[in-house]
Amino acid sequence: MNLKPRFLLFSATLIVISSVAIWYSARQQAEEIIDQWAVRYAEKQVLYDKARALQPILREMALSRQFASSSHIIDWANNPDDPQLLNRAIEEMESYRLNFTDNSYFVALQQSGHYYHNNATNEYAGQQLRYTLDPEKAKDRWFYDVIDQQRTVHLNVNPDVDLGVTKLWIDVLLRDGDKILGVIGTGMELDGFIDQVLQDSGQDVTSLFVDHRGAIQLYSDPSLIDYGSISNPGTPANTLERLLDDPADVLNIKAAMAELARSDADVTTRFVHLNGKRYLAGVAYIPEIDWYEITLLDFESLLPLSSFSGILLICSITLLLVMLSFNLVLGHLVLRPLRQLEQAIDGVQRGDFNAQSLPKAQRNEIGRLVIQFQRMAESVLESRQGLEHKVQQRTEALETLTRTDPLTELLNRRGMTEQIQEEMAHCQRNHLSLGIIWLDLDHFKDINDQHGHTQGDAALKHIAQLIRAQIRSHDGAARWGGDEFLILLQDCNVQLLESLGQRLCSSVAQNPLPAGDSTDAIALGISAGACLCLPGDTLETLLRRADCALYDAKEAGRNQLRLY
Repeated sequence: MNLKPRFLLFSATLIVISSVAIWYSARQQAEEIIDQWAVRYAEKQVLYDKARALQPILREMALSRQFASSSHIIDWANNPDDPQLLNRAIEEMESYRLNFTDNSYFVALQQSGHYYHNNATNEYAGQQLRYTLDPEKAKDRWFYDVIDQQRTVHLNVNPDVDLGVTKLWIDVLLRDGDKILGVIGTGMELDGFIDQVLQDSGQDVTSLFVDHRGAIQLYSDPSLIDYGSISNPGTPANTLERLLDDPADVLNIKAAMAELARSDADVTTRFVHLNGKRYLAGVAYIPEIDWYEITLLDFESLLPLSSFSGILLICSITLLLVMLSFNLVLGHLVLRPLRQLEQAIDGVQRGDFNAQSLPKAQRNEIGRLVIQFQRMAESVLESRQGLEHKVQQRTEALETLTRTDPLTELLNRRGMTEQIQEEMAHCQRNHLSLGIIWLDLDHFKDINDQHGHTQGDAALKHIAQLIRAQIRSHDGAARWGGDEFLILLQDCNVQLLESLGQRLCSSVAQNPLPAGDSTDAIALGISAGACLCLPGDTLETLLRRADCALYDAKEAGRNQLRLY
């Protein structure tokens, strides 16, 4: 055999061996880049999903706590056989039913074992007593387990056999001091909650909730949910072992859960396998409900490895040129450009790519290689910037969710609380004054009952618009909760408080809510309580005095302002 075919055969062998090595190296580098950005994306996605899932639950939990603190309910629970107290308690239950998202409630008394319930269709009006709990029946064990554990608030996904429904139940202990009187709360339709929260993240993102034992509490596949976990002291039936492919992945997730319990970290990540595919799992602890939220991202779909295939083609062409070039031509046309290209690749990995560092374009394979690499690098940087933009958007959306009321677009209770605390500290340092006005929409329940909750929501938005029109640009306004609003006035005095409060009362009275059809507009009115911040005031004392003033305004006939 002549030297030329031998050389060609030898060169081809070297090319094959080198190509395999480069393929493996390039693939490893590409996976490292993908892993790095996928972890950052996963952390923001987990926090976003956590906030989105927690918002409706926290609202129902807060309302259930308020429900459990009702004096009418507590008085009746202490004397369940008193017919007058029973009638007043039923009226209170029905009032809360209209405010729960599911328009349903339940009250279970420890003394009598009676279980009261009504649903969104008011099916059990006049027959709220549904059945009597029995500690010997497995279906009723949840009630006695909640009382035995003495957990103030507990979430439980469980079917109610007698009522024929399966819901995410929010259980709150009914107490009178240290005395436990029963369990009270509401439920959220399981299918609706799953559709709204768990199946709204896209095909590449899957979310689920588990407890400390790894029992699945909420998941898009209801057959994998571990129903009634509170009444199952043994090994749960539906855990992460049924979801993940590899038992080692289950141990990794549990290790991540333990890591969150020991540290102050918000999110931790692990790689797992689900249905034969590799996922990046982001884990976050939710102390408000004592569950863990796990978000699974199919990062190969979000950042496909195939987008880096151009690197492999470039490296193969470069190898061919290396084998066919000699001495000076090899060094001048191949080795030096490759060194510059390598530096540019390092720049891309570090995120400081500079097109000026690339070798000058030549009319040969290396020149075309440089052009292709520059396009690839610009594409990678553009993708990176796009990911950073998405992360920023998710961060801003998360911040908005935590501080803004979605209906009125005013601050929510948390946002206003933070602003009041900041302004109180500022005023104390600079010896300035501030005041608050607490507003309550009069007869809001009648609006909901007579015109529907849609008009009730419209009334709240209408009041918010009127408030914005009256306050100054540097003042603050919030929907404090339900039909209540709170206004924070900086650098104010009694005259300003009284003037603004009276203008608000007049503005609301003079601007009824358009009904949107042929019916007359809906007349509105507000009661207002105002007070100035005094030296030594805390947030609690300031709100308490404003609340007292608001109570005086209601007692005086509503639709007016009272100063404390």
